[in-house]
Amino acid sequence: MPSVALVDLLPAGSTNFNLKMTAPTEAGAISGTSNFNAANWLIFTSAVTSGGSRSIKGDVVGSLPPGIRLRLDISPYTGDGLGFTGGSSYVTGNVYLSGTAATFIDNIKGAYTGTGYGTHGFKLRYSLEIQTYAGIRSGTTSVTVRYTMADN
Repeated sequence: MPSVALVDLLPAGSTNFNLKMTAPTEAGAISGTSNFNAANWLIFTSAVTSGGSRSIKGDVVGSLPPGIRLRLDISPYTGDGLGFTGGSSYVTGNVYLSGTAATFIDNIKGAYTGTGYGTHGFKLRYSLEIQTYAGIRSGTTSVTVRYTMADN
């Protein structure tokens, strides 16, 4: 069998969505609560060479607004795929996405998630957080989140 490294998103509609920070309605209240998007599922198929493993990383193409960070929460695996449930692959944890790739699933060997939206894969939840209050400014921006399956 040849080496295989495929990763994809299953969206509920479109993979394009808007996240917004809301302004407070009272002076002195905390600023910048965010809505979230949890309508995408990550699926993959992997076949590695003997002794090899892979990871899935995410990064942002474009620039996030100053003082703001993009949080990605990854749910535990759902479905009946094989190769990582009860095996050695694992979700490393929730990550903040930036211009530097961050690993969030690691030690993938031969595995597949299955392909049904909402029934197979890893549910992804995106939200915004204020990282530095002094740095935040009003405005809008567009970024792309890129996912890569890479050999370890």
